[in-house]
Amino acid sequence: MIRAIYSINGTATTVYKALKIWEDYKKKKPNLIWIDIYLENHELGQEETLLLSESFKFHEMSIEDCLFPQYPKIEEFGNYVFAAVHGIQLKPHYFQEFEDSIYELDIFVGKGFVVTVHAEELFFLETLFEKAKARPQVEMKSLENLLYNIFNKVVSSYEFTLEKIDNKMESLEDDILKGSETVNMEEILNTKKVIFAMRKIAESQQTPYIYFTRANNNLISKEHLVYFRDIYTQCARMNQSITIRSQMAVSLLEVYMSSVTLRLTEAMKFLTLIATILMPVLIISGYYGMNVKFPEYSIFGERELWVFAVCLMLLSIIAMLIYFKKKKWF
Repeated sequence: MIRAIYSINGTATTVYKALKIWEDYKKKKPNLIWIDIYLENHELGQEETLLLSESFKFHEMSIEDCLFPQYPKIEEFGNYVFAAVHGIQLKPHYFQEFEDSIYELDIFVGKGFVVTVHAEELFFLETLFEKAKARPQVEMKSLENLLYNIFNKVVSSYEFTLEKIDNKMESLEDDILKGSETVNMEEILNTKKVIFAMRKIAESQQTPYIYFTRANNNLISKEHLVYFRDIYTQCARMNQSITIRSQMAVSLLEVYMSSVTLRLTEAMKFLTLIATILMPVLIISGYYGMNVKFPEYSIFGERELWVFAVCLMLLSIIAMLIYFKKKKWF
């Protein structure tokens, strides 16, 4: 699916046919045109391919990069720059299947045009497109403004995800400290997996953005460089935040393991106390359970001997409890 929007004298025009887009672009010569291509089934249609390769003269390697997953990168060609950036659009159960929430956005940027290519529907692009239709004099006033809005939404998606992760980690930490039995290692490992997946794509994310902060590039005017330095700063801060969260996830796992060990130690301590307290009982019952005639028979008699043995067991238990209490073992 393809769509385009351009503004002439403050009036927005939208086009949904590839051939018509190129005709309008060459005939009306707008200062800026934004073409958005959604790759259904990860494939370019014939008209879209002709528009990119024949009309705009994009290099075949750049077009091919749009069809297959790429690491974040920036490539400079004669009449345009190709950038591949990654963002996050959270889906249900994203903690279990976070990789499905990561999207790639490929961007062709040249004098007077921005072409975005993506393999899944991106809600923020839909919002930006609708804003451009409603307020073209603001949203489409310059290439820098449009490009900044797109980059800002991509980078902000990481911050939104980090907020979700923070809430999850705080909840897990509270449950662990409360000794809740509902916490399991799988939840913590899923959180750790999400952070590491973010870190994998975020570390190389600064490469495309730093290009647009250079004073010698031909696309961004000097007065607009500050906006792209802000994007780069956000990206650097995001990388630092992700690194901190990864360390927190490791610490959370250590706290969980410590709490499990502590609960196990308490259980073992309790069982050891029970076994130790009952040890004299076992010795006494074993002694009087032998099939021999004890000297005590002549002193107490058979029935009284049973009472004596029971009293001896109870006294031994009480003595053990008093001893453990003085030692502060419980």
